[in-house]
Amino acid sequence: MPKLLIKCKEVLGNECVFDKMDGVYQSESLMSNIINLTKAEINDINDIFEWRNHPDIRKNSFNQELLSWDEHEKWFMAKLKDPDTTAYMAYYKEIKVGTIRFESKDRVIKTNVMLNPLFLGKGLGSKVIKLGVERFIMEKKPDMQIIAEIKKDNFTSIKAFTKAGFKEKHLTFVYHA
Repeated sequence: MPKLLIKCKEVLGNECVFDKMDGVYQSESLMSNIINLTKAEINDINDIFEWRNHPDIRKNSFNQELLSWDEHEKWFMAKLKDPDTTAYMAYYKEIKVGTIRFESKDRVIKTNVMLNPLFLGKGLGSKVIKLGVERFIMEKKPDMQIIAEIKKDNFTSIKAFTKAGFKEKHLTFVYHA
């Protein structure tokens, strides 16, 4: 089946291919640097659980506590069923390198990205974000702003989201008694 070529230079800075037959969305910036996105599925539950509880991931999360399997399974199953949530898995070749999720909440769409800890610091975060945003917009045609909430000391995520086209809009302060 021929692939539908989508010019997405403004968002991705390169050409992308969306294969309608298998739902795979690819970035073809370099022959050896192909990232594919697929819808997250039940078989992704273990990888996301392991990544979420990895110390390098937890240190930049708003909730830094270890999650139990039961908590994670309940959360994951609810997200898969939630019509206001869309989640994708990102692959480099055949290896899962991360996930990106979009949730409609409070008149905005909040996005969250998490990389496989083995691929941290390799420049894949911004690529996963760019691809995820482009695919989400193409599929859902949202009429709300897409935002990312990032801890102020999570410089890696700030850099990745900035490189992916996000701009800092405001700071949020939380009162701690």
